[in-house]
Amino acid sequence: MKIHIISLGCPKNLIDTEILCGLLNKEKFVFVAQPLEADVVILSTCSFISSARKEAKSYINKLLRLKKEKKFKLVVIGCLPELEKETLLKNYPEIDAIFGISEYKKIPEVLKNLTKKFFCVSEQKNFLPTYDIPRLVSTKNYAYLKLADGCDNRCSYCLIPTIRGSYRERPIEDIVNEAKNLVSSGVKEIILVSQDTTFYGVKLYKKQLLHKILSELAKIKDLLWIRILYTHPAHFYDELINEIVSNTKVCKYIDLPIQHTSDKILSLMNRKITRKDLLNLIYKLKTHNIVLRTTIMVGFPNETENDFKILLNDIKNIEFDWLGVFKFEKQKNTFAAKIKEEIPKEIKEERYNEIMSLQQKITCNKNKQHIGKIYTVLVDDTNFGHTEFQCPEIDGKTYFSVQATSEIIPAKIKKLLNPYDVLAEII
Repeated sequence: MKIHIISLGCPKNLIDTEILCGLLNKEKFVFVAQPLEADVVILSTCSFISSARKEAKSYINKLLRLKKEKKFKLVVIGCLPELEKETLLKNYPEIDAIFGISEYKKIPEVLKNLTKKFFCVSEQKNFLPTYDIPRLVSTKNYAYLKLADGCDNRCSYCLIPTIRGSYRERPIEDIVNEAKNLVSSGVKEIILVSQDTTFYGVKLYKKQLLHKILSELAKIKDLLWIRILYTHPAHFYDELINEIVSNTKVCKYIDLPIQHTSDKILSLMNRKITRKDLLNLIYKLKTHNIVLRTTIMVGFPNETENDFKILLNDIKNIEFDWLGVFKFEKQKNTFAAKIKEEIPKEIKEERYNEIMSLQQKITCNKNKQHIGKIYTVLVDDTNFGHTEFQCPEIDGKTYFSVQATSEIIPAKIKKLLNPYDVLAEII
């Protein structure tokens, strides 16, 4: 049976898709490059924000049109069924099967006998990968590694607990064993992900142990870099910071979504940190020359002009290396959706543009500081790669003046191609 898979959304969803590919590969399914070549098309979806849900539904509509040309089976999996199963069943009756996030192990067997419609979205969201589950990694030279899934932080705007369930962790030895498998297959960089990587250890071991994970992973021969994404500023601790600073395999790069810096908005968001503590953490990390990426949200209900100015001035003074901005949108059944003081759409847009304009200048100036310096570059394709200060797929790229012929190369930054990407000469 021929399968075509489309994966949407974040790295955590990509891992789920790669696991499904591994399970299908084990059962001798054949993967094809185009939907019209397939007997079954699988769409792995995201539903974290409305734009992700719109993207998923756009793909569904496109695939349903193609389905009229060739009668392939259409299977929709992942986060969107968790949030909108009934809507999918009602609005897209042509879908042949729907699976939630905890049902991936069932999919190969169901596909072998998919003669009638099949829908399986469990109320129990308890799936976690293990090192012995087959997985087909789709990225080159780097791979994402999931420490945990679900979330209990209950940020007031966030749907993750609804979609992914309660927080649950993998044992340390299981994580390390998967990392060893990935490195033995050629992976040079492991990127740690979960809904809150800094919280790791509390569920299984009753204390935070991300520093222990970093220490154990660093022992793996032939592993070049370990990168940490999706940290929470309220959950940093000294042992972790010390490990990041002292461990030569850990990238001096942290993804630190702060969301806001106004105390009032941080409280309404239920971020469980004050502006003072947040800034203290940021400047503590910056004293160690750690590259910082962050995500912020503008237009949160009750965000006054003064709240926004606090945020804007802090962004100006902190000078994050990389920064992304979301405009607040109501998410059904979240606390923030019940807050009455909504910010008009045009003001959200103005604040978004002002932050992005400021950050573009900051990132441009940061990247100019790399000109003339030599960096180790992990090759992502023959004409580009990423350095320690760039996260693949998220930040800017390092392009090469000639094609790369090896996987890890030294390269000298020659110039900026735009505020985000740089051109390098292979040494």
